[in-house]
Amino acid sequence: MENNIYLNRLKKLHIDYRVITHKPVFHMDDLPEIKKKCTLVKNLFVFDKKHEKYYLILQTADDRLDFKKLAKQLNTSKSSLNFADTKVLKTFSGMVSPLILEADMPLRILANPNLVGKNDLGFHAGTNTETIIMSYHALLNFLNSLNYMIEVLECNDTRSAFEH
Repeated sequence: MENNIYLNRLKKLHIDYRVITHKPVFHMDDLPEIKKKCTLVKNLFVFDKKHEKYYLILQTADDRLDFKKLAKQLNTSKSSLNFADTKVLKTFSGMVSPLILEADMPLRILANPNLVGKNDLGFHAGTNTETIIMSYHALLNFLNSLNYMIEVLECNDTRSAFEH
């Protein structure tokens, strides 16, 4: 944990957080015990090929992204939106997180409204054996230090499982 460059950045910025150490996790469903301790955040990296823009979308672990709703709000088409190549963020699939971002990368950060004001947001920071827990306010401070803002945008799929 002490060699984690992402945690070192949080410390340097005096961002309040706590760490939960756990067995390696490879899928969100592998985290039932962690979900009891925090609001686990799912991070989706999306590319709009029509406008050549990247988005990091933050949702709770149980939320589903509604690409049609997202496309409408971003003034693009559903067919233009795809999951982006994580190499752009210098990471690999499953390791995308706002905590790994570098300053001024060409992307917008979109958060679901149900994350706003939470005091227990859970993220990974470059490893699948630790979950970093911080408040929404602490996340804002961290992202502001990297010249990012969070845009709050409702893009969850609100249909029941029977409607899919």
